[in-house]
Amino acid sequence: MTRIADRLTTEAPSSWEPLQTPKEAAAFLRVHPKSVIRMAREHMIPAIRLGKHWRFRSSDLTAWAASRVQSS
Repeated sequence: MTRIADRLTTEAPSSWEPLQTPKEAAAFLRVHPKSVIRMAREHMIPAIRLGKHWRFRSSDLTAWAASRVQSS
């Protein structure tokens, strides 16, 4: 029987990316950190909640921002 920790290290996807804090996500989106948290709480932007902390993936935020662009 394999341990969960062994499986996590050997089966981790190669596309893993670190999660951003609200401050980092706010800098990326050029908004205030409190706005990022409010938008995450209201399901306006893709976010992950870990306990009481919000985290964000850069790729999710990039895709979300690209989908919000309106071409004329």
